[in-house]
Amino acid sequence: MRGTSAMVDEWSKDGSYGSHAAAQAVAWHLRLPGADVGAWLAFTDWLEADPEHARAYEALAIADAELTDSLSPPDWSRATPPVAANDDPPKPGRRWMLGGLAGLAVAGIAGVLLPLETPTITAARVIETPAGVRRSVTLADGSRIDLNGGTRLALVDGASRLVTLEGGEATFRITHDAAHPFVVQSGTMRLQDVGTVFNVTRVGPHLGVQVAEGAVMFQPERERIMLTAGAALSHVDGEAPRLSGIAVDDVGSWRKGRLVFQHTSVRLVAAALERSTGTVISVAPGLAETPFTGSIRLSGGPNRMIPRAAALIGVRAKQVDGHWQLVGGDAGP
Repeated sequence: MRGTSAMVDEWSKDGSYGSHAAAQAVAWHLRLPGADVGAWLAFTDWLEADPEHARAYEALAIADAELTDSLSPPDWSRATPPVAANDDPPKPGRRWMLGGLAGLAVAGIAGVLLPLETPTITAARVIETPAGVRRSVTLADGSRIDLNGGTRLALVDGASRLVTLEGGEATFRITHDAAHPFVVQSGTMRLQDVGTVFNVTRVGPHLGVQVAEGAVMFQPERERIMLTAGAALSHVDGEAPRLSGIAVDDVGSWRKGRLVFQHTSVRLVAAALERSTGTVISVAPGLAETPFTGSIRLSGGPNRMIPRAAALIGVRAKQVDGHWQLVGGDAGP
């Protein structure tokens, strides 16, 4: 981190917290990118031991993020990136619980994902895209939502800024308004955003979140896990979430004609192909939870793409009653 010594000296003059807390915050900030599970837990204990610790670390994280943004903007050279509508600094959170994924350095909180007491809302309008058809929606505040095919969301525009993702996939680019937070609801979870670029997928009980810019905090009933740019979370209702990393350029990659998967079950791969191609794809029961890691290019039409994708996954694609089915290898389903 650049300029940390000068930052500590400046903080020592501030009556809100002392130089000792600031120095410890700097030490943690430098240590966290390579920290293991034990270090994350120790960091959480340190944050909660004294309110000065949290204030010092939050101030450092925000200042460092602003400096990094000004000197080293994100590299979007390979594709036109999703860009948040503004870059207001994130507001500090009250409690930090950062799970055990090393390398997810903290750069401030840009959102919180919390359980909903009442997941159903009254929406002003419903936006739905057929499988294989994409659509972009620009809201009154300048925020933009890119919907993949096979997506349904309920939208309350205006001051309340509420979106319920009922199914499918969407990339969100949000304009920050501290007085009117933007909220994405999906299933029993809520994502409150304050200026972040992120992708959300809902397939039945499965929720996927990928962050391209800013940070979000996922909180089931008893956990808080912060995700910064380049982090991904997979959550099945009623189960513990799984964390992984993702290249920032791969967040919402469906918009650029390719699908990227990391340890993703074949049933979710099939759902992603179906959203993007408009072709119904089923999966033999024995293959549904088989994990796949790889990239599939969306080109050549379904009749070429789906067999090619099946070969990459290590299975076969066959046509059954007018739709495609993924089955086992040469030995059969």
